[in-house]
Amino acid sequence: MKPLNTLPIEMFLEKARIASKSGQKNLNLDIKDVVALSDSLATVMTRLSGKLDELITTASQQEATITVEMDGGGFK
Repeated sequence: MKPLNTLPIEMFLEKARIASKSGQKNLNLDIKDVVALSDSLATVMTRLSGKLDELITTASQQEATITVEMDGGGFK
């Protein structure tokens, strides 16, 4: 599995932060930035969904074993 490219997400968040701090009412993105952001978000969400499915599958396959030991104690 190749590493995630989160750079478009980071660039978008940085642009949004700058726009917010400077009081802008709009944020314009080039179509190439939009496509890169869309691809990056889709990849991240797909990987997260896959990891969640793996966790659910492995958790449901594990048997829950509960061991209780009682010794009755003692009085002195």
